[in-house]
Amino acid sequence: MKTKVFLFTFRLSYSGKAVHRIYATQGQEAFLEGHIAAFNEIGGIPTRHVRYDNLTAAVTRVVNARGRERVENDRWVLFRSHFGFDAFYCQPGIAGAHEKGGVEGDVGRFRRQHLVPMPVVDSLDELNEKV
Repeated sequence: MKTKVFLFTFRLSYSGKAVHRIYATQGQEAFLEGHIAAFNEIGGIPTRHVRYDNLTAAVTRVVNARGRERVENDRWVLFRSHFGFDAFYCQPGIAGAHEKGGVEGDVGRFRRQHLVPMPVVDSLDELNEKV
């Protein structure tokens, strides 16, 4: 049976190293778990900020579309505070396309290399092990 899944991608801007995890939802729990998996995979937590699009798992409201001020989700603020990193939010739309550090291209490459043809597995854990 085919199942719709969602890809979490965490990509370091300088080295380009990326961590990918597949989840059944794109909810905040998957977003936070993806970060923990990425920190474990890369062996630590980035020392500066991490770039983000204006995703709802982190941002509840964009205060100024031309600026970077955001109202963040309380749970996300607690998560970031616990792990000790800052978020850098890209400008919305075409104005911020160059700020995302190649993550969109990386997602496409990853999908073509690991998810085509569609893998047949018994669980998400098995799928994440394969990829």
